[in-house]
Amino acid sequence: MNRNTWQELLVELRKMVSLSMPIIIAQIGSVFMGIIDNMMVGDLGEVPLAAAGVANPIFFLLASIGIGIFSAISPLVAKEYSETGSKKKCGYILFAGMKLSIVVGALITAALLLIAANFDIFRQSKEVEIEARPYLQVIATSAVPMMFFLAVKHFSDGLSIVWPAMIITIVGLVANVFGNWVLIYGNLGFSPMGLYGSGLSTLIARVLMACLMIVYVLESKHFRDYIPNILKPVPTREWSRRILRLGLPSGMQYFFELGAFTGAAILAGWIGVTSLAAHNVIFSIATFTYMVAAGVSFAGAIRVGIQAGKQSYYKVRVAGFASILLVSILMLVSASLLILFAEPVIRLYTHEQEVVEFASAVIFIFMFYQLFDGIQAVGVGILRGIFDVNVPTFITIFAYWVVCLPVACLLANKIDWITVLSWAGEILPPAEVNKYRLMGLWIGLTAGLGVSATLLTARFYLLTREDYLPLIEKKTV
Repeated sequence: MNRNTWQELLVELRKMVSLSMPIIIAQIGSVFMGIIDNMMVGDLGEVPLAAAGVANPIFFLLASIGIGIFSAISPLVAKEYSETGSKKKCGYILFAGMKLSIVVGALITAALLLIAANFDIFRQSKEVEIEARPYLQVIATSAVPMMFFLAVKHFSDGLSIVWPAMIITIVGLVANVFGNWVLIYGNLGFSPMGLYGSGLSTLIARVLMACLMIVYVLESKHFRDYIPNILKPVPTREWSRRILRLGLPSGMQYFFELGAFTGAAILAGWIGVTSLAAHNVIFSIATFTYMVAAGVSFAGAIRVGIQAGKQSYYKVRVAGFASILLVSILMLVSASLLILFAEPVIRLYTHEQEVVEFASAVIFIFMFYQLFDGIQAVGVGILRGIFDVNVPTFITIFAYWVVCLPVACLLANKIDWITVLSWAGEILPPAEVNKYRLMGLWIGLTAGLGVSATLLTARFYLLTREDYLPLIEKKTV
C-alpha cells in the first residue's frame, strides 16, 4: 500500500475505535451477565457450574438467530440515512424491528421451553440435568425482552448514537449482579435459589434494559424526528422483509457457529463433569473476548454500510480492513494478558483445583482461538455491510460443521489418548488423560475458526474489487 492508503487506513481506524468502543462496552456488558452468573454460581460447586455450562450455550444457540436478524438493522439504517437522509424511513425500520422482535422472541422462548422439557436428550449426568432444566426454563422467558432491546439498540447504533445502549447495558449489569446476590444466596430475607435464582435475575435485568432503551428512544430529542406517528398506519411490512432477508442468513451464521460450540459443550460433558466445568470457564472467557470482536464487527458493518451508501467503493475496502486490523490488535493484546494472568482469571470462576488445572491446560490453544474468532466475527460484519450474507452462511456451515465439530469430536472422544501418550513415554491415570481430551476438543474448535476467518476475509477482498462491488450494490438494493 502507498502512503496515502496508509493515512486513510489510520484515519478510518480512529473513526472505528471511536464508534466501536461504546458498542464493545455494551456488548461486554450484555454478555457479562452470563460471566458474572458463572462466577457467582461457581461458588456453589462444579455441578451448578457445569449445568450453566450446558444450558447457557443452548439458550444462546437459539437466541443467536435473533441476534443475527436484528444486527441487520444497523447497516440498513446507516445506508438509508447516508444515501437518502430520510429520517422517516429510518423510523419505519425501527418500528419494523420492534414488531419483529416480539414475534422472534416468542418463537425462541417456545423452542427453548420445548428443549427444556426434553433435556434428557443431551445425555448429561443426572445431577447436571436436575440443575440445568429449570434454569433453562427461566432464562428462556428472557428472549422476548432481549430481542426487543437488540432491535432498538441496533437502530440507535445505525445512526452512530452508541452511548445510550452502553449506559443502559451497564445499568442492567448492575441490576443483574444485585439480583444474583439476593436470589442465588438468599439475601435480604429471600430464600436461596441457587442456579435458578441466577436465571431469574437475568430475566429481570433484560426486562429492565428493554424498558429503558425504548423509553430513551421515544423520549429523547435525538430521535424525535425519526419516530413516525404511531396513531397512523406505519408501513413496516417491506422493511420487515428487508430485515429478515439480510438478517436471517446472519442469524443462521451465528446459529451454525454456536451450534458447533453447543455440541462442544455436550462433548465436554461426555468426557466428565470436571471437563465440562473447565470447558464452561474457558467458554465464558471466550464469550467475553468475542463480545469485543462483535463490537468491532457491528462498527465495521456500520462504517462499511455508510461508505456503500455514499457509493465510495474504495473506502468500503478501507473501512473493512481497518476493522480487521483493529480486531487483530485487540485479540492479540487480550490473549497476551490472559496467558500472563491465566490462573488468577480462572480462579475468578472456581477454586476447585482440578477444574483450574484442566482450564489452564487449554489457555495456550485459546490464544490462537481468540485471534481467529475475532477475524471471522469481523469478516461476517463487514460482509453484512455490503449486504453479502448468503455465501458467508455456507462458509460458516463448512467451517463449523465440516471442520470444527468433526475434528473436535475426533480429538476429544475418538482418539485413544492413553495409547498415544504411552507412545510418547507418558503413562497417565484416566483423569489426567481427560485433560488431553479437553485440549483436543479446543484444537478442533480453533481449526474451524481458522478456516472461517480465512475464507470470510478472502470473500471480502474479492467482493470489494473496484470492478465488482457496484454489481453487488445493484443486486441488493
